[in-house]
Amino acid sequence: MPKSKATSDAQPQLAGLGTGAVVVLDGGMRVRLDDRVDYWPATGEWRALGQPANGVELAGGVGMTSLLEYIKSERDRAGHPVLGPVPLPSDRRVACDYCRQPAELHKGLAVYPDRKDLADRSFWVCWNCNAWVGCHCGTDQPFGGLANEELRHARISSHKSFDPLWEQGRLTRREAYVWLSKTLNIPREDCHIGMLSLEDCRRVNQVVWDTFEQP
Repeated sequence: MPKSKATSDAQPQLAGLGTGAVVVLDGGMRVRLDDRVDYWPATGEWRALGQPANGVELAGGVGMTSLLEYIKSERDRAGHPVLGPVPLPSDRRVACDYCRQPAELHKGLAVYPDRKDLADRSFWVCWNCNAWVGCHCGTDQPFGGLANEELRHARISSHKSFDPLWEQGRLTRREAYVWLSKTLNIPREDCHIGMLSLEDCRRVNQVVWDTFEQP
């Protein structure tokens, strides 16, 4: 059986969940957390281990957010509550765009425990609203406003629609953003997918389709 990682290695990957074990299975296709949940990073799917009892299905879902919430609730039920990750010091003040309360600065693994590539990147986070925003590389300057889960998915969808315009050579990256800025009537310096509102993200998908995809 695969060997569990050491506690010191597991802690950052579990975003403050403490002493839980992290076991990599199937050549990295599946990850076992806390000896109670299996997680598939490629799809974001997770499923609790064990046998259904009294006709009640085992917990499961999609996404790291729901997975961590489940592990936290199980820890609470077992009498081992989870302490949240400790925020980083910063003189900058950033408010959550949803509740207007102060956001906290954290490293990437506190937000995306399965993304080692984001370990050195900083994020402003509001845990209550499940909202966050990344910072410019090497700084604590947020790249726009905090985004909740709905807005994050909308921005991902917009990238999937928009990025092929320059990735596949229809336009250069600069030309693509100049076109998008003019089409959405947004100043060029503010026209980044990571800075767009939910409504503007939906407009991106539509204008790309209307201009480049529609037969």
